[in-house]
Amino acid sequence: MLGSMAATPIQSPIEQALAELNGNLAESRKHATDSVTVPKETAVWLRDLLEDIAEGRMVRSPEPEEEMTTQQVANLLGVSRPFVVKLIDEGKLSGHKVGTHRRVFTRDAIAYKDKMGQQR
Repeated sequence: MLGSMAATPIQSPIEQALAELNGNLAESRKHATDSVTVPKETAVWLRDLLEDIAEGRMVRSPEPEEEMTTQQVANLLGVSRPFVVKLIDEGKLSGHKVGTHRRVFTRDAIAYKDKMGQQR
């Protein structure tokens, strides 16, 4: 009898919570009429974030004083990197140079994104 029983993998509390969340989401999808679409970059970021949490790696949000590259800002805003460079050069987005590279404080990138969202 023991040989016929399937081995159940032991899950951490976080893995159990994620499994329960996935089950609840699957159940709610059966009855939901609304859907949410996110950009691929956001879905990948969210998946990576959940994997980090499940594997016990430290996860934290960026601090307002942290610097972002122009590519990171472009990903946040959903625009091209050259467009971000143009925004900085025209003074529409606060940025500064570190050597020859442009950088934007996280707080400024988020404020710009919020401002753009309000204008739509």
